[in-house]
Amino acid sequence: MTWPEISVDDFPPRRDDEPSSLRQDIIDELSDHFVCALNRELLKNPDEQVARKRVLEQFGDPIKVACQLWLDEMKEKIMSQRIMTGISAVMAACCIAVMGFSWILVQESRVVNQKILEQIATIAERPVPPVESKIDQQLLLELKRLNQLQLSGGGATQEGLNPVSFQLVTDQNSQPATGFSGRLIRLSKNLDDFTVDAISDAKGKMDFGRLPAGSYAFELKAPWGEMYQKLDLKTVPGRSFSKTIICPAQKPEPVSVSFQVYQSEEYNSDEWFFLADFRVRQIDQGKDVIKHFYASERRIENENWIYQQPVNQGVYLIGKTGKFFKVPLTPEGKYQNLNSDIQLNQQTVAMPQGRYGLPVLYRIHRDDLSQLSVLNENYFDPVAVDMSDLIPGLSRYIIGETMYGVEQTVFVSPLNILDKKPVEVSTGEVLRFPVQHFAASLGKNNVWNLNFYDKKVAQAD
Repeated sequence: MTWPEISVDDFPPRRDDEPSSLRQDIIDELSDHFVCALNRELLKNPDEQVARKRVLEQFGDPIKVACQLWLDEMKEKIMSQRIMTGISAVMAACCIAVMGFSWILVQESRVVNQKILEQIATIAERPVPPVESKIDQQLLLELKRLNQLQLSGGGATQEGLNPVSFQLVTDQNSQPATGFSGRLIRLSKNLDDFTVDAISDAKGKMDFGRLPAGSYAFELKAPWGEMYQKLDLKTVPGRSFSKTIICPAQKPEPVSVSFQVYQSEEYNSDEWFFLADFRVRQIDQGKDVIKHFYASERRIENENWIYQQPVNQGVYLIGKTGKFFKVPLTPEGKYQNLNSDIQLNQQTVAMPQGRYGLPVLYRIHRDDLSQLSVLNENYFDPVAVDMSDLIPGLSRYIIGETMYGVEQTVFVSPLNILDKKPVEVSTGEVLRFPVQHFAASLGKNNVWNLNFYDKKVAQAD
């Protein structure tokens, strides 16, 4: 029989917010302490009953100790729940009081409007010049209309303007984040009702002035171009809006990245390469325009910050040993033909720290490098994004909360681009492999593994 005898039923009634393993963890920890103390006492006195009595005198009743440990662990949650209950009661009382004051003001407004109507009716009966009579009649009709709206509980409402501001601090020592540019876009049925821009001052405050309540899209940019977006920011009528945002203190630092390739013996020669493209395409279907972007992402206080990089990079020709060649691209980000005698002479590349999008990988034969531009018309992209419904006025290289939502790496092989006529990508072999992480981290050995040796883990598309 275990000693001391404690069970989960000895604790107070279970709470909904209680961790499932809390009681058993306390029992295990407490039992361990009691057993260790008992063993020490047995070394002094071999009588087990005397030893147990001394342990109990030293620690107290094990059930009471367990209950006290449980209470210490749950105290903060219990107090928080009580505080929230109290605050809810106070807020409910305040809402009732506000409704009462509003009703009193409406009643007083009706009385005032009725008295004004009586005075104007008296004035309208006096003989006046035609022009003034016309003005009085128009005023009388307008006041009657307003009074009817008041009495019926309807009428036009004037939207209130409330202060909107942000306090920006850095993730290092909470210093003010200065020189950050912000943009608020009021969202309505027309999507872009209006846009307001602001810049954070020396104290890190970004003040947008007084704005109507409603839904907004918010974009925040660091001086070096790193960006954060929140697409569902809401302000409440009659309340000022203020929010503190933790911002990066400096631009992402460059770190060294290398590649390691795993593939079958069939392609393990100097005549075969992997073409790894880490960029993402965006398709504006309304304008039939394809845009590329190349960016890294890092987390700052549970928020995603995107660092955009030049679009004509992020593509690498990688050999069997992991050595690679940075593929030159046009300013628009398109592939260019390469010499078939190209040499892979780079072992590492410097990349800004952060996470990178999943690549599209092509297996390319050396003889096909001279016609690499054919891929511009036969491009396969698993994460191509339709940006036709994005919010106008926002930067277009962030997709939703994060641009790394795809959980697979896509590999296309082979592409018979030496044929005279273009070959559709769908004629090649498309395999989806489990997600691999491509992150450039400070102080780590950043080796990006491209492991496509075991095709059993892949599923044909």
